[in-house]
Amino acid sequence: MTECRRPLDPIDADALAAGAEPVYAADAAVHAAGCAACGARIRAARGLLEALDGLPGPVEGLSGLADRVTRLRAFSSRERRTYALWNAPVLLTAGLAGAGTALLTLPTLSAGEQVSVGVAASAPLVALVRSAARWALDFLTLAPRGLEALSQGMREEGTLGLVALALLVPVGLALSRVLLRAPGRR
Repeated sequence: MTECRRPLDPIDADALAAGAEPVYAADAAVHAAGCAACGARIRAARGLLEALDGLPGPVEGLSGLADRVTRLRAFSSRERRTYALWNAPVLLTAGLAGAGTALLTLPTLSAGEQVSVGVAASAPLVALVRSAARWALDFLTLAPRGLEALSQGMREEGTLGLVALALLVPVGLALSRVLLRAPGRR
């Protein structure tokens, strides 16, 4: 078989094999009738189509596949150290770190603008520290007065003081049970 000087496009060969109009060359059918190499290409495409038509229909999914794939145990220490398991998260983290570093090195903000952005970003942190300091100071100044008022009330109402002390026992037991059931405390 000799080489064709103007070979058919594979899409045109597939179209002619299926009995459709060619896409690129309008005279592809005439050319294939006179060219042995292009005719062989169309016959090969027609054979592939016939083979594909002879295949059975879609295959049913395997029953219970999801149950067999679901992990029933935690990762072993060897599996946790395996790089193949953590390949995607490590690459994503490295990509994000690289992109963040690239964004920081871009010369879009001047030094003065960067300082003002840093100050603006630290303003909520400063406000949080100030409010925590005020809360601690208020607690230290009000706690003695509150304890004094509580003891004064218990001195005047003895039964109220005894009931409050008796209620401390179940509250303490309940609190200890809650703390023991908290995650990470086992």
